[in-house]
Formats: sequence, structure tokens, C-alpha cells
Amino acid sequence: MDNNNYINEHLLLNELKRGSESAYEYFFGKYYKELCNYLLAICGNSELAEEIAQQAFVNFWDRRKKIDIKNDRLKPYFFRMAYNLFIDSKRNELKKYRLLEKLKQEAYSEVVELDNVQYENRLKLVQNEIENLPEQCRKVFILGKKHGLKYKEISEQLHISVKTVEIHMSKALKRLRTQLTIFL
Repeated sequence: MDNNNYINEHLLLNELKRGSESAYEYFFGKYYKELCNYLLAICGNSELAEEIAQQAFVNFWDRRKKIDIKNDRLKPYFFRMAYNLFIDSKRNELKKYRLLEKLKQEAYSEVVELDNVQYENRLKLVQNEIENLPEQCRKVFILGKKHGLKYKEISEQLHISVKTVEIHMSKALKRLRTQLTIFL
């Protein structure tokens, strides 16, 4: 940068501090595209690069009264500000991701916990209904469903006919279906 250009930028910076929009437009026109290209090289996303470059210029305007740049350091100032904004955006992205993952885990835990509670409640209802079956009906049901015996094996064990086993099993299943559909 030649000395005249530096002097002009230094004067424009003083004008900017006093709120000169034309000075701001000069700096925007001079550095915006270069800043976008720099950010694009860093992040690989043109929309994010433009968003951060715009935010850098918004910050530049907001902080104009406090800016103290000497010896041709305005360009590095923009690049450092943009780089810091990019790092901040990545940190925020990571925080959002971690929060989202935490919320997903909490929601999953609640669903699993709720499912376990519902399962336990249903299991108790089924056990209570089995206990409420008439004695012979209950014996047939437990031997068939819990112990996996065939109807012939149940008839031999309980000294009743296979047809009686079928009737008791049918009664048990019908009663359980009727009672449990009320609760489930």
C-alpha cells in the first residue's frame, strides 16, 4: 500500500469514527470480497462465508468509535475479526449439537423408562387376570403357555381329556382377551 492510500484510509477511519457512512462504504467496497474469499477458504461454505463477512462489517460499524488501528493494520484487523467470528460460529454449532444430543438422549431415556413402566404394569395386569381364572382353567393355561406342554401332555398330567384341555384353554384365552382389552 502506498503512503497516500494509507493516509487516505487513516483519514477515512477518523471519518468513520464520526459516523460517516461513505467512509464505511469505502471500507466495505475495498475489503468485503477479499474477506469473503478468505472465509470461503477457511470454511468451504459460501453462504457461511458471506454471513460471517457481513457480521464482521456490522461489528466494524458498531465498534467504529473504539477502533484504534495504526500503521496500515486495517486489513489484518478485518481478517482477525472474521476469523474470530468463524471460530465463535463453530463453537456455537458444537454447543447446539451437544445440546441436541443431550435432549435426544433424555427423550430416549424417558421413552424407554415409560415403556418399561407400561410393560411392568401390563405384566401385572396379565398376572392378576391369570390368577383370577378358575383353578382348572388356570392350571391348563399355565401348563400350556408357561411350560409349553402340548394338550395331550396336559391331559395326561391333569387326568382330563384332551377335549377338556381345549375347552379350558379356549375359556382362559377368551377371558384374558376380554379382561385385558379393557385395561390395555
